[in-house]
Amino acid sequence: MTKAICLIGFMGSGKTTVGGALAKALHYSWIDLDAYIEEACGEMIASMFASKGEAYFRNLEETYLKKALDEEVGIISTGGGIIVNSENRTVLKTQNTFYLYHEYDTLYERIADDKSRPLVSSYEEVKERYMKRQALYEAAAKYTISCEGKSIEEVVSTILEILKDKEGLCEFGSKKDA
Repeated sequence: MTKAICLIGFMGSGKTTVGGALAKALHYSWIDLDAYIEEACGEMIASMFASKGEAYFRNLEETYLKKALDEEVGIISTGGGIIVNSENRTVLKTQNTFYLYHEYDTLYERIADDKSRPLVSSYEEVKERYMKRQALYEAAAKYTISCEGKSIEEVVSTILEILKDKEGLCEFGSKKDA
């Protein structure tokens, strides 16, 4: 089985947007893990957090991450908290996982007014969560990409170059002959 391309990063880092653009460029299958979970469970994530708690949702994330990998999905845009679960970090380390890094203030500006995000609270509380997660993202990722000031196209281009140079993928995702 070919390794999946997994995108991780704090909420608002562009995982879904980059994932969709990358899938189009490579002609790979792609899922947004949060949307995949919502569809499978018939419930919005914010509602799951409110009614069943974060631990319940993190267990679902683990289950559906493994399910997506079993189904050989080419690109997976994860939720921002996927790295909280140690089993998810272990699984992500086995894939072509890219951490989409942004400065905190950039991210907070993007997410501050988004009511669909269950973990957005005060600037200080979100910053504390951001700081705690940095090492977890870095530990789970094979590659870290600084996205600060870059367009979606530039981020996708950077990922494609890494895949070509480091992973031996040619145009449209085929492997180079060994």
